[in-house]
Amino acid sequence: MIFSVRKAEYGDIKEMSNILNGIINEGGLTLQNSTTTPVDFKRDYFTNPFSLCNHVATQGTKIIGFQFLEWSDPNWSGIDKLPSDWGLIATYVSKNVRGLGVGKQLFEATRLTSNDKGMCSISATMNSTNKGAIGYYESLGFCEYFTFENEYKQTCISKRFDLRI
Repeated sequence: MIFSVRKAEYGDIKEMSNILNGIINEGGLTLQNSTTTPVDFKRDYFTNPFSLCNHVATQGTKIIGFQFLEWSDPNWSGIDKLPSDWGLIATYVSKNVRGLGVGKQLFEATRLTSNDKGMCSISATMNSTNKGAIGYYESLGFCEYFTFENEYKQTCISKRFDLRI
């Protein structure tokens, strides 16, 4: 399968939010429980003050997946609080292209950006029932470091990838 990865642009927001909504509607594959609008997506993924980068994978002109990386919020008071030099990552790939290397190519672009910005570690948190995400992050070298129950009573697994040693 031939695809390319590039930085996301504002013009990609609708297509990216459609991918996320499709995954939410599949059920059990994301910790998000409700769909999003393009306006909310822009706020959460593009204009969020902690947003570091968004990359999209495209096949021709169609977006087939995306990855988001943000700095951890130093004022976060939740059980899953992280140091301020850590990042939080989220990866979303369309159902029909999962397992074909899209996520790995997205992560390569994201990893380069995070290294350039001096990030120490990247954390990925997923539902413990999402075996695809667990396997994906493990294949990239992420290691489990924390398990907790979130406000929706979902058992969450957090995995980390250390960038600097």
